[in-house]
Amino acid sequence: MTEEPHREDTTDEPSRPPGAKGTNRERSAIGDFDPTAAEFRANPHPTFARLRREAPVARCERWGGFFALTRYEDIVRASTDPTTFSSAEGVVIPKNPVSGRRPPLHYDPPEHTVYRQALNVAFTKRRAAALEPAVRAIASQLLEPVLEAGRADMVAAFSSPLATLAFLAMLNVSPEQGRALQEHSERFEAAQIAEDAATAEAESQLLTRYCRQFVEERLAEGADPEHDVVAALARARPDGRPVDVETITGSVRQMIIAAHIAPTCALASALIHLCGDPALQTRLRAEPARTADAVEELLRLYTPNQGFARTVRRPVTVSGVDLHPGDQVAIVLTSANRDDAVFERPDDLVLGRRQHHLAFGHGPHSCIGQHLARLELRVGVEELLARTRTVELDGEPEWMSWPVYGPRRLPMRVVPR
Repeated sequence: MTEEPHREDTTDEPSRPPGAKGTNRERSAIGDFDPTAAEFRANPHPTFARLRREAPVARCERWGGFFALTRYEDIVRASTDPTTFSSAEGVVIPKNPVSGRRPPLHYDPPEHTVYRQALNVAFTKRRAAALEPAVRAIASQLLEPVLEAGRADMVAAFSSPLATLAFLAMLNVSPEQGRALQEHSERFEAAQIAEDAATAEAESQLLTRYCRQFVEERLAEGADPEHDVVAALARARPDGRPVDVETITGSVRQMIIAAHIAPTCALASALIHLCGDPALQTRLRAEPARTADAVEELLRLYTPNQGFARTVRRPVTVSGVDLHPGDQVAIVLTSANRDDAVFERPDDLVLGRRQHHLAFGHGPHSCIGQHLARLELRVGVEELLARTRTVELDGEPEWMSWPVYGPRRLPMRVVPR
């Protein structure tokens, strides 16, 4: 069964030539594409479709210059080869000017493996499922004022606080700590988007302070590693030695940021799609059991993480393009998930599609929080549709900037049941 989504215009465009064609051709001052362009922020998919055909290892001259891998097969290859494509020098482009090196995100195997194995016990599918009543209660509470008013910015009112509060529920954070962490994480992200380094640094320090207090309290309690992220990190033994408090604090801070921005954008993008697809709204209200299938397709179509970074460690050729040690590479998951070499009718939402999407990455750095993220999206969509007769846009969305894809503001109108 297929729903008809927003389609990209790729009519009469030529089939893609060999990747090597993009290696030596003349480029503009911005390279093969400009991720800062307004039209790209609102809809990067036509650009990525062109790059997959014409320059699958595309060059961008922004932020010191980097290469963007846009084809599914190349991204899978890079994601499973950390010896060549390293995370040790940062995982975002442009580089975060105020973020230190945090485990496990900024580590390669075997160091990464030690931390990841310790954390896996706290991020199981069973643990996420146990949080469903709490996440559903959060979503229901957030929707009450939206339904009463009949309209809202659904990023500020719904997707953003749901993402933060759901992850803080997993951390077992107190309401007082949760409010402070949410406030400062949102300010930090806003400063990053605005490239306001001074404010980002100040908010980063405040976040670190709150996280350090939380970590110290949790360590003193002696929590169970299977139900507590801090205890799981404390159990890791890199080089046979315990992890220090500052390392645990930095890792928790990193996870709070990562667990907020991507689910916020993914859910907001899903809501935009639903606003433009009344048939899918109707179907999911009648068959809520299909919401999980719809979430997988919505994640594929609107993958929020565009530019996960890697640093090339040794010479390698990708789709005919030679990369050299020190080159910065973006692994563009948003592009991979609409690659027509893998997905038939890649711009359509197809319930029950069997091909494996890369919305949560691939390989050793695949998203550790994916079970919770899926839960947030499914519950968020279910609760909204169950409480409304229709949902529609109430103005033009405003868009996030690279390396994130999704709305930063989403005016919607809702008609309650």
